[in-house]
Amino acid sequence: MGAIDGGAAFLRMLAAAERRLAAVQALSARRRRVRRPRIATASLAALIPGVLAVAAATGGGPGGVLVAVGLTAAGLSLTACVALLLRIERPLNRRFAEEERTMIEDVNRMRELFTHIAERDRWEERLKRSVRERLSRFPVEGGSFR
Repeated sequence: MGAIDGGAAFLRMLAAAERRLAAVQALSARRRRVRRPRIATASLAALIPGVLAVAAATGGGPGGVLVAVGLTAAGLSLTACVALLLRIERPLNRRFAEEERTMIEDVNRMRELFTHIAERDRWEERLKRSVRERLSRFPVEGGSFR
């Protein structure tokens, strides 16, 4: 974040923070979209061996070929789950956390400077109200996108 030395710079930084907020919200949505298939593959990897074990315990167990196919599917599902987690979800989570942290730091700094700049530059009440409303759209310190 650059220096905020006046009202115009403050408004430019606020517009930049709003763009960053939109980017953070998009990353949050992407995280949810990535998490769903990972949960589905993990569930499948756990469910298949469980179903095979229950079928074997009840005596009407599946044949050897069906067990092999089921365990192979469970293994592939587990591999897909790990790949999604390590290759896509973790880097996405790190990027999200960094973007969110930077955005919150910038906005908290702007919240601290807001009244000082508004008084110094003699902002109209309408502009102050508009800026307050825009600042209220951002999460506070701990973040709210988790």
